[in-house]
Amino acid sequence: MSYESIRKRLGKEELILLDGGTGTEIERQGAKMNDVAWCGVAHVDKPDVVRRVHESYLAAGSDIIIANTFGTAPHVLSELNLLEQSEEINKVAVEIALQARDNSGKDACVAASMSSMPAFNVPQVPDERKYFAGYQRMAEILAEAGAELIVTEMMLDKKNASMVVEAANSVDLPVWIGFSASVNEKEKVMNFESGGNWDFDVMTFDDMATSVLPIGCSAAGIMHTRVDHINPALNELKQHWDGPLFAYAESGHFVAPSWKFEEVISIEDYLVYAKQWRAGGAQIIGGCCGIGPEHIRCLKENLQ
Repeated sequence: MSYESIRKRLGKEELILLDGGTGTEIERQGAKMNDVAWCGVAHVDKPDVVRRVHESYLAAGSDIIIANTFGTAPHVLSELNLLEQSEEINKVAVEIALQARDNSGKDACVAASMSSMPAFNVPQVPDERKYFAGYQRMAEILAEAGAELIVTEMMLDKKNASMVVEAANSVDLPVWIGFSASVNEKEKVMNFESGGNWDFDVMTFDDMATSVLPIGCSAAGIMHTRVDHINPALNELKQHWDGPLFAYAESGHFVAPSWKFEEVISIEDYLVYAKQWRAGGAQIIGGCCGIGPEHIRCLKENLQ
């Protein structure tokens, strides 16, 4: 399924199913997470595991799988002394996803991720303009490798997010913007609840959206966000965006460098939330950290 097929289905208001959490499913299937780059180099060490993860989502019904490039930005890999290998690392991640699609025999779209994730040993989200060249080259590599869509995931800080989205738009691929959000004690939708290893500016979701959306995208949505915070954030996003919407939530929690699969939402309860997102206008639905193939299978069987 080329992206053109996705575009046509969106025009018909059909449901598009994304995959679930890639990094967390890689970990669940036995690959070790990296202390600096999380899942970013898992496909270097365990390509068969990563390929199997993609195949499991395709078998579950995903229309789109996202290559393991969430943690492969040049500034992250440089902290592992892998800057010179960053082109190959990003290229191979896309190739593995393409191989998984070929192996599955399914007509699916292969996307690549570009994220705001900092290296875990440098917790500040990079917002200096010098990082733009790295993001731009990364986008070029992903396009050259055969990705059909770039999903900018976990947009946390407007300066960094603006660079990521601008870089993604510099190549001839459609771009989807994935915002992360949280709802504070005053029920105000914010960019994301800070904590753990990361240190970034807290701002309203309105501030994030108005800063980043004008750069351009083909779809926008909420991801890497608690299931119960997705709907409020989608409602906020709809004040700024009238194009295709997507939603994919996380469940569990993170203690670097591992995801803790504690109190992960049940398959049945995730379906209840997904129906709410669909009713609220989300056409593209999947899962983020902690959400696995069986969650996606349930959506495929019950959400259509």
